[in-house]
Amino acid sequence: MTSHDTEALPLPPGLGEELAAAAPRRWWNRTTIALLGVVLLAGGFLAGIQAHERWGTSAPSPQNAGGPSGGPGGHPAGPPAAGGATGTVQLVDGDTLYVTTANGQTVTVRTGDTTTVKVSQTAGLETLTSGLPVTVEGTPDSEGVITATSITAG
Repeated sequence: MTSHDTEALPLPPGLGEELAAAAPRRWWNRTTIALLGVVLLAGGFLAGIQAHERWGTSAPSPQNAGGPSGGPGGHPAGPPAAGGATGTVQLVDGDTLYVTTANGQTVTVRTGDTTTVKVSQTAGLETLTSGLPVTVEGTPDSEGVITATSITAG
């Protein structure tokens, strides 16, 4: 026998099973992969909701469903249902807003502390400028002056 020859020794009984039991196991299986996929989908869905709340726009209301600008000529479509006005800002004078509708009529809008003004995000009345398309929701009085509950620009 030479110095490079090795002799194979018989394995003790049960050693193969013990080695197999002690071997490192895979950390993944089908269930782990499925759960990871569900977590990724749920995370993406929640991230989409957060992004929409922060940077998204609200869906057009049924009366303005005519397209991105609402109606022809870039003006929003007719007045909203149940009181209100749609048109462009003519003038902001203190707490009063004057809106010119698509047919050229000027509507006076009275605002108050509870009136919300939205320009992609909730804003103040001072953010409205002449020529900006707006939708006003509120209740008109006997003179036709609307007390606004919300104003949406754009």
